[in-house]
Amino acid sequence: MNKLDSIEIENIKGIGNKQFIVNLFPNKPSIFVAPNGFGKSSIACGFESLKPSKLELDEKNYHLNNSGLVPKLVVTIDSNAYIADNTSNSISSKFDYFVVNSPLYAKCTKRNTGRFTAVSSSLESESIELIATIPDKVDFDYSATAMSEKFGNNGKVLPNIKTNLLNSLDFWYLFSKKIDISHYTKKLTFENPLNLIIERINTQHGSSQVVKDYIFASELSNLSNIVPLKNLAEIIEKFVDIEVDRYLIAIEIAWLSQTGTFKKALEYLLYTRDKLFYNELLSAIDTTRHNISVAEKKKSKSSSKKSLIIEFPSADQMSNGQRDILSFIAQIQKARRAFNKQHCILIIDEVFDYLDDANLVAFQYYITTLIEEFKMQDRFLYPTLLTHLDPAYFKHFSFNKHKLQIRYLASSSTRAPSVFLKMVKHRDDSRIKDAVSKHHFHFHPDEINLEIEFQSLVLKKVWGKSHSFYNEIYKETRNYLQGNDYDAIAVLFAVRIKIEEIVFSLLMDSEHKRIFLDEKNNGTKYKLEYCVEELGISIPETFFLLGLIYNDNLHWNGQRDYETPLISKLENMTIKKMIQDIFS
Repeated sequence: MNKLDSIEIENIKGIGNKQFIVNLFPNKPSIFVAPNGFGKSSIACGFESLKPSKLELDEKNYHLNNSGLVPKLVVTIDSNAYIADNTSNSISSKFDYFVVNSPLYAKCTKRNTGRFTAVSSSLESESIELIATIPDKVDFDYSATAMSEKFGNNGKVLPNIKTNLLNSLDFWYLFSKKIDISHYTKKLTFENPLNLIIERINTQHGSSQVVKDYIFASELSNLSNIVPLKNLAEIIEKFVDIEVDRYLIAIEIAWLSQTGTFKKALEYLLYTRDKLFYNELLSAIDTTRHNISVAEKKKSKSSSKKSLIIEFPSADQMSNGQRDILSFIAQIQKARRAFNKQHCILIIDEVFDYLDDANLVAFQYYITTLIEEFKMQDRFLYPTLLTHLDPAYFKHFSFNKHKLQIRYLASSSTRAPSVFLKMVKHRDDSRIKDAVSKHHFHFHPDEINLEIEFQSLVLKKVWGKSHSFYNEIYKETRNYLQGNDYDAIAVLFAVRIKIEEIVFSLLMDSEHKRIFLDEKNNGTKYKLEYCVEELGISIPETFFLLGLIYNDNLHWNGQRDYETPLISKLENMTIKKMIQDIFS
């Protein structure tokens, strides 16, 4: 079941002794809500103070500042308690854990002016050490010829992986998370059964394809019975189409893992992947104009070893929102690198000082991405945000309602106005009301022609044909994605209609299509929920998260500013990336 039942804190910061019954299911986002001063930071401090062999508090973090009080952290999962105190830590035997918090700190500068000392202060953002020690560059000791010779007479069947899989960063990342290489040296369960299969393969005659046909017909089931080999072949399946080749490559990689340079080469390849990921991500979302990137920095003047870090400009040169989201994403990737166990706990300690709608959705996007990665790896993540803000009042906390777990701890412009806004202004006109609600404000596969009615309302004639209207809003969306001037209301229409169009294409049954298009089921959110809850269709989480954009009430109110809040969301780089993904 893997349900995290409770977290208990003793003698850490403001908490003397409290047990929180949380009942968290894995791979679902959770929020711990409590007012300031309640002790949320004690939970974060407890996990952050865990060392491999014990719980080691800083002096300032003891309850009542009394270092004589024994601190304790207890995590209970499926009724089994794991305990850490100042002498032992059994939590680390079950869980990996990571705490994300704000890098902001106060810096004081003293200047002696003679008779007086002047003190000035500023807010600074700490650099984040992503990788403590950069590994040495080491290559895999792979030779297609050597592999062929090791296999024997029919070594010609082994694919040469040097030009593709050997350099695939994504493959080796999956390998590092799911494969235990110690299995490949076990004689009874791996080497002996594999050697017998290879002996039989080497008795065959003919071309490489003839031998592969024999393997497919006579040995594939035997190969799949070797569990460590099958596990490896299942990862390779994501990169190689032919089943026989997947098992042959798995044999090569199993042998490769036994070479002396393998672990160091793998470590360097994973480092390369992380560094590339950080730079691409920071480049995509850095709106500070400071060109923030990762840097390799010497650990000390006398050392040749280097660390990989992110250095931020001073806090007064970037907004709270920019600082928070950049820091958050960098730390999430650091956590991803640190998480290796089957069960992992991620604590996010009120990192957002500036919780605007767009950054809230960005936060949800990256947590969702991490959750999906864990699910793909058959692992269990417990991501938890600590906050004093009640998510019931977050208008755009848009996680799928069936996934979000909320626990209350206290109780346990220069831009031209939108021309597409005219559509909103006239949508309730009796001449077009029913038709545009069904064919313009939502996706419909059948085109309707209202050109005459649109002309009479001084609306663009071309919009009268609903599919021509789709083309117009998609054109504006291309402008938006390419960084050109765009109409924000058009992008809102486009996101809504494109999502509905994609989901509609997944429906095979004519009755399901009819219900989806029915005016009574006319909200995009309700259409998606119908497909998920009633039909069991898997829909990307991004489609729900973008409710931040498409759920805006498109009914006319002359006193309302439709565009300003919408544009501020659309200008968020994560939102833009999510919309780009939908239209790509």
